Amino acid sequence: MRRLVVARHAQRDIDRILWTSADRHGPRAADRYRRLIARSLTDLRHDPARPSSRSAAFADLRLYALRVAARSLAPADKVRAAVHVVVYRFDDRQVEIVRVLHEAMDLPRWLEQAAAECGED
Repeated sequence: MRRLVVARHAQRDIDRILWTSADRHGPRAADRYRRLIARSLTDLRHDPARPSSRSAAFADLRLYALRVAARSLAPADKVRAAVHVVVYRFDDRQVEIVRVLHEAMDLPRWLEQAAAECGED
């Protein structure tokens, strides 16, 4: 199985997402979103070439929408609005989580920046 690596920028994204979720929706909602993010990372670690992911058209980056991972959650863990995408890349040894971005962001601009940052972490 591939090793999972979470880049510094991605970890900051996750921390910010969870803080914002707790602030706006409460700690229980933030905990559900945390479990959703963890589920998506597990999905990618097990099958990074999964058909539900897609090419980001920048370097070797791919996208995996959290709303796809949310489909497999138990009813008690459901997230009403899973609005983020995991930006990642992989090879035979590892899956690197590069960023976790909101779907409403200017994704092409952020993906271009993420592609440029890939070697920095």
